[in-house]
Amino acid sequence: MTDSILDLVVNTKETRDKTVDYFGKREVLYLGTDANVTLEDINWIIKQADRRGYETRAAFMSSKPRTGTNHKEYGVTSDGMNVFLDVALQRVLGIDPGKESFTVKMTGGPDGDVGGNVIKIMVREYGDNAKIVDIADHSGCAEDPDGLNHEKLLQLFEQELCISNFSASLIGLSGILHICESIFLKIN
Repeated sequence: MTDSILDLVVNTKETRDKTVDYFGKREVLYLGTDANVTLEDINWIIKQADRRGYETRAAFMSSKPRTGTNHKEYGVTSDGMNVFLDVALQRVLGIDPGKESFTVKMTGGPDGDVGGNVIKIMVREYGDNAKIVDIADHSGCAEDPDGLNHEKLLQLFEQELCISNFSASLIGLSGILHICESIFLKIN
């Protein structure tokens, strides 16, 4: 998984020749660890980002053993992710999130501790400048290039509801709500 993600953002001759860039701008990725990711995994991922030439390798993943606060121990993943988001926006992309609009795509729904709190923090810190244009979780995906409705996202967070509960009526004409359907088969 790590190398697949790095293939999309590391700018080397090998990756340039095989990557289609629809965005036309440099992208910065920051990974938050999830359940069952060990410290050894985290260290390997950061070292691999360094070996592959990722410019901001120290900011590639949260919860590094000797730097920052361990989110597993202290539960501060969302705050930590926002700090790295702020650093990446300002130092790497040259965007002042307090004054300029930026877009965010998220994996992990508004019902989760990390995803929901990140939404809450971005809305509190950046207001309408934070355009959350895509959220995907186990239940589906909501996309809107104009930004998903913050009020509804915060409501889903408070009610612990996944993204499939987002109101399709709040999505602009260029957006869409995909809902995953569970199919259960009985095998005899």
